[in-house]
Parts: sequence; structure tokens; C-alpha cells
Amino acid sequence: MIRIIKSATVPVPLATRGSTDRPRLEKKYAADPAACQVPGNKLLEAREGIYKDERVKLQLRIDQHDKCCYCETKGFAATSYEAVEHFRPKGGYQQAASDPLTKPGYYWLAYEWHNLYLACTRCNTDYKGNLFPLRYPAARAHSHADALSMEEPLLPDLATEDPTRHLTFRENAAQALDARGQACIDVFGLDRPALIKQRQDHLCNLHNARIVGAFDLSAPLSTRARKFLRDFGYTLAEGKQVVANAKQQWTEAAFDSAQFASMVRAKFPGKPIN
Repeated sequence: MIRIIKSATVPVPLATRGSTDRPRLEKKYAADPAACQVPGNKLLEAREGIYKDERVKLQLRIDQHDKCCYCETKGFAATSYEAVEHFRPKGGYQQAASDPLTKPGYYWLAYEWHNLYLACTRCNTDYKGNLFPLRYPAARAHSHADALSMEEPLLPDLATEDPTRHLTFRENAAQALDARGQACIDVFGLDRPALIKQRQDHLCNLHNARIVGAFDLSAPLSTRARKFLRDFGYTLAEGKQVVANAKQQWTEAAFDSAQFASMVRAKFPGKPIN
């Protein structure tokens, strides 16, 4: 997880249709708060077509460098479903995974740009879901009339907080620095085996990139350089391009746009980050 710099310009669907629909939800709650709190009710359902509009997704992809906001898997939309994630869940919430779903959720934030991110299915659906734990649950905002400023979320808001204050990595494993870091690991499933394997493979690829990028293919070619070209069947021009690509991969490994940048920064703290 890394800090995400979101566009200051609110996507059109949220600024127009979203701004128009929010009062509808607020009026419904104000008309009958008790009915909106009944388990399973659908009185405050937001209109998916607004926050799932492709223009919203596109801006989130750009701002997040085509990465899941939580696990930092890159290009996940090409192989799995991408979810527009509500940081504060819109439909209902759970303090803990064992708790029943409590309604209403943060319905008034359904179309708020600051509350939206893009997440992979595993992080969004299989793990976070409607979880939104607070340090002091009694301070939770239950309606649009309540103050969000009274809440102390255990999960850091990536657009306003630096998650590395709470979470780091030891090799490919996420390590909590405090209770908020542990909440991230638990709620987002950052220690799931498949993800740990992906991060390990990424470190191996970086190791190989570092080795390949160190090859000197300038004339006269060394015995080692000639063997490198011969073993892989490269022409000199092809070999130079492979070396250049490896150097670039190594150089950019900790950039915001790189996959698993937070892990790389923890392992190689001296690398440039942009």
C-alpha cells in the first residue's frame, strides 16, 4: 500500500448525477430512520451506474497507476473484475468480520470522490467487503447529520494518509508497525498465500533484472558478454535492448507506478520513488 494522489477534478458523473442523487438518499433516511436501519432493507441503495461509470474508473486507474489500491497488484483488470471500492462502505458496515451487517452504511458518501478507489476482487469482495473498523465504535457516524471527524478509523485513507507509518514489509511478508497496520493486513488479506507468492516472484524478477542490467555490452565484448549473447541467441542490438530494459525495470522498481512499490521501498530504502 502506498499513498495515492487523487485528481483534484471530480469525474463528471459524480459531480453531476451523483450530486443530484445524494439528496434523494438523505431525504429517504430523514423520512424514516428506523426503516433504514432494518436488516436487509434496500431503501438507501445507491445507483451503480453513477459511481461505476467508466469515466470514474478511468480516472481511478490513472490516479492509482493501474494498480489495486490495497495489494498493489498491477493490471489486475485484464485478468479479473475490478471493483469501485467505497472506503467507508455505502450499504452497511461491520466492525469485525464476525459481526452481522449493520444498516445503514455511509449512504451519503456513495458518490463522493474522496471515498472511492479501485480494488481487485480479492481485496474488495473476498476480504474487505463491508468491514470498516473504528478504534472507538461508539463514535461511528450513522447518518449524513453525524460528523465523520469524530471517527478514528483503523484503516488509513490512502488519499490523505501515508500507510507506511503503520505497515512495512520484511522480504515478501507484510509487517504491522501498529494496530492500524495489523488492521490493514487482516481486512485486506495482505498475508494471503497467493499474494505472498506474487511478491516473492516479483523480488526474484528484480534480482534477475539487476544482474542482467549489469552486463557491459560495449566493445570489445568480454567473454562473459559473448556467452550471454550466445546462450540467449541475441544479436548485439537485441542484447543491448534487453540490458536497457532490465536497467529500467530496476531503476523504476520503487516508483509509485511500479507493482508492489511499498514492498520494494522497504527492502531497498535508497531507491528513488518517482
